[in-house]
Amino acid sequence: MRIFFLFCVVALAALTTFAQTPAQIEKSLLASLDDVAKYGNYTGTWDDVKSEKANKQIKDTLIRNGKRADVLRYAFKKLKDRMFVATSADGKLRVYSWDTDTGGTMHDYASVYQYQGKSGKVYAWSDYGEGEEGGGAFTTEIFDVPAKTGTIYLLTSTFIASTSLNGQSISSMKIDGERLDRKARLIKTASGLTNNVGFEYDFFTVVDRPERPIKLFKFNAAKKEFSFPVVIEDEKTPQGRVTDKMITYRFNGTYFVKVK
Repeated sequence: MRIFFLFCVVALAALTTFAQTPAQIEKSLLASLDDVAKYGNYTGTWDDVKSEKANKQIKDTLIRNGKRADVLRYAFKKLKDRMFVATSADGKLRVYSWDTDTGGTMHDYASVYQYQGKSGKVYAWSDYGEGEEGGGAFTTEIFDVPAKTGTIYLLTSTFIASTSLNGQSISSMKIDGERLDRKARLIKTASGLTNNVGFEYDFFTVVDRPERPIKLFKFNAAKKEFSFPVVIEDEKTPQGRVTDKMITYRFNGTYFVKVK
């Protein structure tokens, strides 16, 4: 028994010794992002094998280390200059999104979700690399909405379909025990319940806005409501012109319902 105990102590010490610190993880991710750019479509010399390897390294590093609470708490200040790191106000949900540099005018983004379950255990998950790669969106913000059944998270995302055609959406999610419910249907529209609402638009109708990325969804924490602009398609802007008129959904205690 004593020998077994000593073995466990030594094994634990070894794991602690070889575990990377959050700062070291950040440095490793930055190096992989350098390779993504170096061998990608936009600024580097295209090499599909090395590009795939670099993107897989990012996903694997985040998945492997994303099950640690200290990594979930870490700010990743340097990483935020190279990828999108959106974290909920309560610190229990985070999404890492990066441009794989494998697209063209339509950009391909990959994401890793990290969250803390009811037990306190931390999980990391991604569908990147499974099946067909698509032109994924990148998550820019996470809004927390307190509710009787638990915190509701509203995630805003942007999709770049081409130089001019973009799209934005907002999705409702919940942490259900130890599971992240990415399709919590908490938004009530005229078509029924959904977990997502969004719109497409011509990027050049908002190109003059100074913030990058441009965030067209607004959130009012006090009123528990989100809003987004009315987009009008006409002969001049068939892809959609963003207007100043807003559509608002407010939480009624059960669902987000349209109020104007």
